[in-house]
Amino acid sequence: MAHARSEHRLAVGSSDRMLTLFLRLGVAVLVVGLAAVGFLYYKDQYVTPTPSMLQQQINLTEAAVRKSPNNVDARLHLGLVYQQAKRYEDALAQFEQVLKVAPDSKDALVAKGYALLEKGDLEAAKAPLTKVIKATRKGEFANSDSLLGAAYYYLGVIAIKQQKPEVAIEQLSHSLNIAPTDSDAMYQIGLAQLQQGKPAKAVATFKNALRFVPTGWCEPHQQMQTAYTTMKKPELASSASAMAVFCAGRVDEAKAQLTTLAKGPAAVEAMLGLGLIAESQSDPKTAIGWYQKALAKDPKNVAAMSSLASLGVTPGEKPMAKK
Repeated sequence: MAHARSEHRLAVGSSDRMLTLFLRLGVAVLVVGLAAVGFLYYKDQYVTPTPSMLQQQINLTEAAVRKSPNNVDARLHLGLVYQQAKRYEDALAQFEQVLKVAPDSKDALVAKGYALLEKGDLEAAKAPLTKVIKATRKGEFANSDSLLGAAYYYLGVIAIKQQKPEVAIEQLSHSLNIAPTDSDAMYQIGLAQLQQGKPAKAVATFKNALRFVPTGWCEPHQQMQTAYTTMKKPELASSASAMAVFCAGRVDEAKAQLTTLAKGPAAVEAMLGLGLIAESQSDPKTAIGWYQKALAKDPKNVAAMSSLASLGVTPGEKPMAKK
């Protein structure tokens, strides 16, 4: 059972983050369903050559819009697929068509804001996102409105790009009030804290983000390396660098670095990293050993306690033999 819990803990995160935009817009199920239907339709109609899955989605949604040009949902889906293909001008054209018919469509407004953000038109991106917030923030279900959270999130991202960390933290905090486990929002707050010249706070925030996405996400480790370097803590910077190396797939190199660091000032961080690597290699016994060593050096270390709990071990227990 401990091994199964470990695999579940590590499985949650990086691949799911690829769907961030669609999840924020609240239409992921519709888009994925549409893609699946498109794939089957295209497979029945054509044998070779086979377009990419994304191109299949584009072909299907374009066909749906041609068939029903006044269908708002079809145009919204087409805009989202164009957006996925980084065809931002085409996406914006579809969102504008939706907004002509439904000027208060939160899906279209947030999608438009995101497209403008990705296109680099930051000032223009603010308007549709702000409109969503003004229309929604005092609503009965505002505390659970994912689109409202998305609007706050993207305004926070814009503020970071514009070097306005205080504004960013305010917007992102609103987003986290709606989705308290949103690791992306936590990461962005960490970036804003770095802009404020508060590297220690940023490190704590990046670590919190990594609790929800422990593997497959390199950027927080890279930013922690920067923060520790600023704090003049080279061993901890090296530990963060080693985790970035692990994230990049160079596992043996990362293990060697962390094993050396486990004997110095960054011992606890290195041991936690070695435990996580062991988990990723389906070696819970070794992982438990490293987490217990980390806890022995720092008895109040929450990360070590949490990792042990996820493996079904109470702090202080001896590692069980691997089954």
